[in-house]
Amino acid sequence: MISNWNTNFKRMRKLTFIIALLLCVNVSFAQMGKVTSAVSFYTQGKLDKAKELIDEAIGHEKCVNNPKAHFVRGQIYQGIFESQDENYKKLSKDPLPIVWESFQKVIQLDDKKKFEKDLKAQFANLVVDFTNQGIICYNEGTKVEEAQGAEAAKSYFQAAFDNFKKTLDLNVSPYGTQKVDTAVIYNAGVAAHKAGNVDEAIEYYKKSMELGYEANRIYAMLASIYLGRSREAKEAGDSITAKAIQEEAVKYLQEGHKLFPNDEYMLIELINYYLMGDTPAKAEEFLDAAIRLEPNKPDYYRAKGQLYEKINQPDKAEQMYIKTLELKPDDFFAQYNLGNIQLNRVIEAHKIVMDIVDVKEYNAELAKIMDQYEAVVPYFERALELQPNDKNTLVTLKELYYRLQASKKQYESKYNDTMSKINNL
Repeated sequence: MISNWNTNFKRMRKLTFIIALLLCVNVSFAQMGKVTSAVSFYTQGKLDKAKELIDEAIGHEKCVNNPKAHFVRGQIYQGIFESQDENYKKLSKDPLPIVWESFQKVIQLDDKKKFEKDLKAQFANLVVDFTNQGIICYNEGTKVEEAQGAEAAKSYFQAAFDNFKKTLDLNVSPYGTQKVDTAVIYNAGVAAHKAGNVDEAIEYYKKSMELGYEANRIYAMLASIYLGRSREAKEAGDSITAKAIQEEAVKYLQEGHKLFPNDEYMLIELINYYLMGDTPAKAEEFLDAAIRLEPNKPDYYRAKGQLYEKINQPDKAEQMYIKTLELKPDDFFAQYNLGNIQLNRVIEAHKIVMDIVDVKEYNAELAKIMDQYEAVVPYFERALELQPNDKNTLVTLKELYYRLQASKKQYESKYNDTMSKINNL
């Protein structure tokens, strides 16, 4: 009895093992069947059903190491990204990283290179997809930057950079076209720059420069980056490093201007550099070049007026501000600066009168000075029309009205009104 029982037990255990094995085979076939069905739905354009099946199958142990399952998953998610149907696009918030991950898994598992030809075809499309996604992120970042400021937009520009970089990685991979996409390299630099990744921006700008793409802009951008770093070093108290970095910036500005003497972007950077630096007079050469390029652009005349003020040539500055206002009558800064030049002249004349000893002569000359102060008032009143809440303008007018109210009673109410505005700011 015991012998028969042992024999039956062994038979049953063997049968159980065979049944379990058959169940495993059936489960494996079932999972791969889902992959096959997913392919069928994908080719029919039914991306929702295709995604549902491949998501169910891909996590199973029999599919985890199967290159076909990962290839199908990549295809489906790529189809979701490329779809024009908004309902399908909602199936995945960010499908491209899943596509990239899936195809990388195929490369890892496909020892016999069965999918090499298919991967090359998918990679060609994926290059376009990542480039388009980079453009979408960049454009969204630009909108956010305009509405909320540069800091709020950084994450969008970082996403743009990541997508452009992925495009470049795809191109140089064994399954890529080996194409050097100069536009994407440049855009990657711009996106990195706006995202605050300055080191990466420099890397991609220099690559673009080597390839001759948008070189004129890149010289100016690199100079701007180095000037910013120079200022940071100076603020940190490291004047030696600040000077060395500044020299690097100037090198790019000068080299760029030699190569592109009529490039407006470069001229603007040079103008700003010299205007804000220790040798503002050098800006005149570049301002003149800019004016030759665009003789009706008011900004250049205003900047030249500021230059002349810096080098103590107020008469020339006055002419530049007058020219600015001829071209742009609502230019606040030109209007305000023009008023300041007039006011400074009166103040200097007033100092001379203060030294007059003879009372009669003093009173006569002082009356003339008051008339001159009064002649200055319209300059600042016009400036206030352009910017009603500008505190500097209000303070200047307050002081003018105060001087004039003693001899000209009509300015008393203006003085009080101006004081009230200042207090309410």
